[in-house]
Amino acid sequence: MNGTALGGQDPVTAWVEYTSPDGRAYFYNRDTKVTTWEKPDELKTQQERDSVWKEYAKDGRPYWYNTQTKQSTWTRPDVPNQPIKPLEAPGSRMDLDRVPSRQPSMQRREPSRSRRSASRGPRSRPPVPATTLDSRSRHEYKTIEEAEQAFTSMLKRHNVRGDWSWEKMLRAVVNDPDYRALKTLPERKNAFQRYITAVRETELEQHREEQRKQRTEFFALLDTLPISEYTRFPKVKHLAHEHKAFCAIPSNKERVELFDAYVDELSEKLGGERRRVRAQCVRDATEYLGALSISAKWTDVRDKLLEKFGDQMMPILHLNPEKRMPMDILYFGVRDKVAVDPESGLSMLDLLDIYEHAITDAERLESDRRKHEKDKVYRQQRQARDAFRQLLNEHVKEFTPSTTWSEFYPQIKHHTAYTEMLGQSGSTPQEMFWDAIEELSDEMYNERKQLESAMRSHNFHMHVDTAFDKVCEFAQSHCKIDAKHMDYIYEQLVIKCKRREEEDDERKQRHKRRLLDTFKYALYDLCPELTPDSKWDTECARISRMAEYKALDENACRE
Repeated sequence: MNGTALGGQDPVTAWVEYTSPDGRAYFYNRDTKVTTWEKPDELKTQQERDSVWKEYAKDGRPYWYNTQTKQSTWTRPDVPNQPIKPLEAPGSRMDLDRVPSRQPSMQRREPSRSRRSASRGPRSRPPVPATTLDSRSRHEYKTIEEAEQAFTSMLKRHNVRGDWSWEKMLRAVVNDPDYRALKTLPERKNAFQRYITAVRETELEQHREEQRKQRTEFFALLDTLPISEYTRFPKVKHLAHEHKAFCAIPSNKERVELFDAYVDELSEKLGGERRRVRAQCVRDATEYLGALSISAKWTDVRDKLLEKFGDQMMPILHLNPEKRMPMDILYFGVRDKVAVDPESGLSMLDLLDIYEHAITDAERLESDRRKHEKDKVYRQQRQARDAFRQLLNEHVKEFTPSTTWSEFYPQIKHHTAYTEMLGQSGSTPQEMFWDAIEELSDEMYNERKQLESAMRSHNFHMHVDTAFDKVCEFAQSHCKIDAKHMDYIYEQLVIKCKRREEEDDERKQRHKRRLLDTFKYALYDLCPELTPDSKWDTECARISRMAEYKALDENACRE
């Protein structure tokens, strides 16, 4: 980083103060390009110039040298009420690898502040004061792990806590020789960050352990107090405000939170016990009722249950006057052996719920029984229908689409398959007969359509007088038709031919009537007009020239 001079190019402002990576101050002259650890006289105050003491540094630790007595001390001389303990300077040379380069590259520091300085070379270095502690001397470590362990131990010796910043730690430990156990600043910062993280985790775990201990003691205190699940915190505060476990909680908010948690646990515990007791009572009452009739009334069942389980009801509902207790005198401290839990036991709603479940089970059983009977009857009826359908299949070869029930009934009226069908729900024997006839009719209709299509494809013309044998021969050679159905199909073809001939005759008659009407209306247009006295022989020549006359025969026109 760049430094900044104090003024112009005069000797005073030519010196600039910087800070090395290990926190020591050194000075650089921009004119002479000289770098030194010792503070130049130009930057010293008048008091510093007159003083016989000079400040130096050894491994980042400051000491002071008296130029008159030639003695060194680790204690600042100008500090009041602090004796100066002269120390002999050690004979080891100063670490020359800590001397900064000629070109300054560190961050500038304000020259007005007092800094620890040291001589740049051995010729100007005063004797270094000796120390009585071996840990004060510099130690070289073989591995980075050992160096980091020494750095961490140094942080522990200085009681560095998890909330310390790097700057705060630096002010506390920069003079410790183990601060330089790690060579570079990034290594120190990384080790410091790992140490801080570990210390924070330890402190957090200690805090949690302390909270658990306070919670346990607070809950133990609450167990000794006459409170219930309905007690509020002001009552607890009034009862335990002088107790040690109560005062150990730092804030009232935490006490309220712990009390709420305790009440929740107590409510859950009591609720579980009440549910267990209630479930057992409900099971006993359900077993006692057994198979309830669907016609059982609530009032009868209620009296029966109260007579049997009156002692297991809630205290306020006890039938026994000696055990019944009004709500205003019920004691809520349910942990007391002699206390009465007002919510323990059965209520009238529980009895009603037991009755509803019992009657529902009874209705379900009755419904299952009826369904079983219905299914049984349905199976019997289905078997009867299957038997009658088999009977129809045996006589179907005798049926034609024109067969009627009155023709078939005399044959089966005494048959078992028919008599078992009588009176049951569903399809009747007559309906099943007509269903069979309809199926047969559809089958023969499809065969007739198939035969007619083949006749059209092979130009076979069917007439009323066409022989039956000829039709059968054509059907056998061009279609797949049951021979038993040919009689009925032939009859239908003949009926269809007769109907077609009748339709043709009717169509011809309608056409003739239309021509006659046209001729009749044309006669009105003759000129001269016809009169009632007109004779056919006289008008025949004139009428015969009309187009309407030519479309008809003479006899029809004369009529």
